[in-house]
Amino acid sequence: MRVAPFILLFMLAICAVAAPPDYAAVDAIFSKYCLDCHESKEPEAKLVLENYEGLMKGGENGVVIVPGKSSDSQLVKMVEGKFVKDGKVLFMPPKKRKKLEAAEVATIQAWIDAGAKPPAMAIVREITVPEIKPKVSPRNPINAIAHIPNSTAIALGRYGEVQLCSSETGSVIRTFSGHHGNVNALAVSAHGHRIYAAGGEDSRFGELKIWQVADGKLLRTIQGHKDAIYSVAISPDGKTVATGSYDQKIKLWDVKSGKELKTLSGHNGCVYGLAFRPDGKILASASGDRTVKLWDVATGARRDTLSQPLKDVYTVAFTPDGKKLAAGGVDNRIRIWHISESAAETKNPILESKFAHEGAILRLVFSADGKTLVSTADDRTAKIWNFSDMRERVLLEKQPDWAPALDFVSANEIVLGRLDGTVGFYDLNGKPLDIRLSAQNAKLSKK
Repeated sequence: MRVAPFILLFMLAICAVAAPPDYAAVDAIFSKYCLDCHESKEPEAKLVLENYEGLMKGGENGVVIVPGKSSDSQLVKMVEGKFVKDGKVLFMPPKKRKKLEAAEVATIQAWIDAGAKPPAMAIVREITVPEIKPKVSPRNPINAIAHIPNSTAIALGRYGEVQLCSSETGSVIRTFSGHHGNVNALAVSAHGHRIYAAGGEDSRFGELKIWQVADGKLLRTIQGHKDAIYSVAISPDGKTVATGSYDQKIKLWDVKSGKELKTLSGHNGCVYGLAFRPDGKILASASGDRTVKLWDVATGARRDTLSQPLKDVYTVAFTPDGKKLAAGGVDNRIRIWHISESAAETKNPILESKFAHEGAILRLVFSADGKTLVSTADDRTAKIWNFSDMRERVLLEKQPDWAPALDFVSANEIVLGRLDGTVGFYDLNGKPLDIRLSAQNAKLSKK
């Protein structure tokens, strides 16, 4: 039987109206009316309305949401002025403050009656801030750098974007734009086809964007952390990407679907560094809680905590054979551990604790053959080490600024990215090669 067009449109309209609102619509209402009293820092009546978890937990008056029953939910009674406690009517928002519109109350009721389900995706609240124009040309720091395998290109992580540049001429090949905040960390797939760029807005959310190198296409944006992401690592098989955030969590994501696989909890500080063991079975993390932790990738279980560091740990790296792990941070030392096959507790002895720099160690990178280790520090030094005996082989020239970004470009060449926005290339004898980039560095630092 054929359905008349106007009947079909009517049916579609009914379906559209009947579709329950997502929690994001409810969150927008709370942001408009409630967060000055019900933020997580000092919530009135211990009721937090800045996120789904806080809402569903309730406050000192008990649970405020009864999924499927808006008429029985304290929250609805409060916004309608029908909740009575100790003979007093509790109205939200209180006193003479503007009350919710009838349509907004209906939105909350419809969401509750539909089961009070969590948000379909991470909620990003936009913040309006005044525009203050700088009086001088601001620098454009390089926070992360990664060489693209099988090419002469390098990726530079900056504020709000990733630049793909030629390592031979310094010219910008392509710009990947649209990032929130600083791009703090970069990872590149083994074949060099994809760039994983991590950052986000401090105290708001973390963000990971996956880009296709060949044409600059954005393949996926992943959000889930509650603070900016500071570290990212791609598994050797390219199927899993790990992110570490200032929210003290590590998350494992399925690259193909973008879905979260696991959240690894246990650190009490920002997760500044991540590295997969070459076999993909173990993930190492470096944190502001002064520890390095080893995690079972398959189960998400913590295998061991390496607690020898005395201060924050910024960087961690496995040797290419996966048998040793190096880490460095604020106590100026490079530590080396032997990592057992199981990585179980008490099975990962420390082998070396080398005083390496006069400042905090920012980055450690191994050569492909594992014979060379390169380090940078906030005393504006960079060093090349003989890894077998941790003998300092070369001290590079004094850097013009901190170099938190470091990678190998080839077996015999390294590249550094600095906070003044410039790039430096050196051979393994410490000879600077960036004379070829001298004309471009001034442009790069201001782009």
